[in-house]
Amino acid sequence: MSPAVPSTVSRRSLLTGIVLVGALTGCTSGGDEAAGRAAAASSRGLRRRVARDSTALLARYDATVSAHPSLAGALTPFREVVTAHVTALDEPGEATTGVAGAAPEVPARQDRAIAALVEAERRAADERLAALADAPPELARLLASLAAAGEVQAHLLNEVRP
Repeated sequence: MSPAVPSTVSRRSLLTGIVLVGALTGCTSGGDEAAGRAAAASSRGLRRRVARDSTALLARYDATVSAHPSLAGALTPFREVVTAHVTALDEPGEATTGVAGAAPEVPARQDRAIAALVEAERRAADERLAALADAPPELARLLASLAAAGEVQAHLLNEVRP
C-alpha cells in the first residue's frame, strides 16, 4: 500500500517555486563584448556540469532498473523525464559526455533503492538551485524549472515504494 500524499506544500517546494518565479522575472544586463564572452563561457561550463550531473542521475536510474528489473515499468516515466533534462541541457551541436567511473551502487532492497533515487533527485534539485546565482537569466530559468521538476520527481518516487 502506498503512503498517502500530503496535501500541504513543503518548505522546499515553496522555495523552489519562489526561486522559479524570481528566475523567470530576471533581466539581462548590458556589458562590453569581453564580459559577454566570459559570461557565455561560464554559462557553457555551468550547463555542461549540470548536464553531467543529470547524466549521472540517469545512470542511477539505469543501475536501479538493472539491479531490480521488476521496477522497470514504474521507473520508466521518471527516467524519461531525466532524459529530457539531459537533452534540454545539451548545447546545440554538442552531446553531453557520459559519466566517468563505475555504475552507482544500488541497494539490494527495492525500498532502499527507491530511497536512493529520491535522495539523488533531491540532491540534483538542490545543486541546480544553488547554481542559479551563477547562471545568466535564460539558463537560470531552465535550472529553476529542472530543480522544480526534480523535487516533483522525488515526491512522486515515494509512490513507487513497494
